Amino acid sequence: MSIVHPGPEPLPDPSDDVRARVAAIEVLSPREIDERLTGLGYRGQAEARRAASVLAYRHLRRIRRLYLEGLPPEPGTRENCLFLGPTGSGKTFLVELLFREILAVPTVLADATQFSETGYVGDDVSTLLSRLYEAADQDASWAACGVVCMDEFDKLATSRSDSRFAGQQTTKDVSGFGVQRGLLHMLSAPSADFPPDFGFTSRLRPATMDLSCLTFIACGAFSGLGATADGLARGEHLGFGREPLPARAESIASRVTEEQLEQTTAFARYGFIPELIGRFNRLVSFAPLDAATLGDILQQNVLRAYEREFEQEGLRLRVEPQVRDFVVARALKRETGARGLRTTLAPLLERAAYEHFGQRDTAATLRLTLQAGEVQARLE
Repeated sequence: MSIVHPGPEPLPDPSDDVRARVAAIEVLSPREIDERLTGLGYRGQAEARRAASVLAYRHLRRIRRLYLEGLPPEPGTRENCLFLGPTGSGKTFLVELLFREILAVPTVLADATQFSETGYVGDDVSTLLSRLYEAADQDASWAACGVVCMDEFDKLATSRSDSRFAGQQTTKDVSGFGVQRGLLHMLSAPSADFPPDFGFTSRLRPATMDLSCLTFIACGAFSGLGATADGLARGEHLGFGREPLPARAESIASRVTEEQLEQTTAFARYGFIPELIGRFNRLVSFAPLDAATLGDILQQNVLRAYEREFEQEGLRLRVEPQVRDFVVARALKRETGARGLRTTLAPLLERAAYEHFGQRDTAATLRLTLQAGEVQARLE
């Protein structure tokens, strides 16, 4: 006797609730979306944010046409974007602001290093849709209006890569190839099955999600890709017989041109299957943040958050200009971008919080000064 396994659940008809959710999203032009980014504290990356604002606008137009006008998406209009740039340059922060804050559609940000080939320890790529399903309150139709962002995408480069990660002289393990193949279907298929319970049990049938409106964004630093592209352009051999790359390679944004980014051969040598890179119809390059932009982020985002916290404890936080310059210079030296700003300030402010939070005796000012090359705090 043969056993017939039930197939995946059919695609559900969009409910009135989903239509209402889509209709409630404010329709903004790309320029207005860009202005909202500034209001939410995003700084720098003028070219990248323009491209991303258009991406968000197109995403909104697709779901409105489908759910409000009843028009299926036109073939070839689905967006798969690759964001390339150094750490701390604002790639994932831009995705969060655009889709979680401004459009407020279901959005999933996942680290590529969490995934492995089916059958091995680690998450299967289909669970990306499971996460989107959870973010949409278990409504598959509303989830289909969402966005999936995979960070650290460059870590999926396989051990077959001839390129070397700048400064590390190493490559990714073999599991990356299986994950890349698993992503192929998600980036091009009209629909895909996913486990509603993340595969924890075998009692639930797989569900099906419509992918015609899904936007997929991959983010990565891609250290050494610029050198790989340069070498291919000059006809250099990569691998044995090649001179070692310098220990401190230049950032990708300053080395890789748009023409080089479109060379799938460079990505193949880096460790990606050409079919996967070919699924991305837009490559967006992020530049390293300069001192002026980092200083603006420090003042408008990082320090204001700390100032509000200290005000709630009856303290005024004052940071001298020399300290701000010191924090920015350290972030530039360490090449940690905006993330490095908070990293430098956090230990010092935590010590001050340990000493003075919760006392609420009298209003006082905690001043950060730079003495003998080190940041010091004093209560006035």
